[in-house]
Amino acid sequence: MKFESLPNDIFLHCFEYLNAPDIFYAFEQLNPRFYRLIRTIPLRLNFEDINKSIFDRFCEKMLDYTEIQQQIYSLKLSNEQAYCQIQAFFTYFSLVEFTRLRSLTLIEIKENDIEQLSSTLPLLS
Repeated sequence: MKFESLPNDIFLHCFEYLNAPDIFYAFEQLNPRFYRLIRTIPLRLNFEDINKSIFDRFCEKMLDYTEIQQQIYSLKLSNEQAYCQIQAFFTYFSLVEFTRLRSLTLIEIKENDIEQLSSTLPLLS
């Protein structure tokens, strides 16, 4: 049996353990089935230990394909490893664009980032 022949349920279960950029870069270009499949699943987006080039590329992908923003239920950003990552993310996006977001983790957040977010938080449901 070929890897690509496995049922969607198995892939969906495996995807629950993977970070969104890993899913997209590993599976998006395999074939049309995977392209469609990964555009229907809830995504966990953890930028905590990700390098700047992957961070920038995935943010650009989300700008090009705004439906990806609707798939994200968990978002983790960190200034610990990547200087000003939180600020950079919020120059690309507003939290209100992530309508399915249920978890937001901000590590080593700076005071100016808190001020910027404070105006957005009341708009979230």
